[in-house]
Amino acid sequence: MINILCKEGLPDEAYRLFGSMGDNDCLPDNCCYNVMIRGFLRNSYTSKATQLLMEMVGKGFSADIITDTLFMDLIIYSNKSILL
Repeated sequence: MINILCKEGLPDEAYRLFGSMGDNDCLPDNCCYNVMIRGFLRNSYTSKATQLLMEMVGKGFSADIITDTLFMDLIIYSNKSILL
């Protein structure tokens, strides 16, 4: 559902659903974080994607090859720096 909302250009709705996962005893994992990060990046919400990456790492999850690829694609294809 989160992935579909992001693909439909509704990342804020996806984030609300993502945020409520814990209320239903379904905590997000690496895969859920990557889906949200991908959705934010596809919809040009780079600061939200970066913030979510920091939250992910802060909760003890590691950025994996998928996470790294998402941010590398952003840098390569959009010629933007998310490190600023």
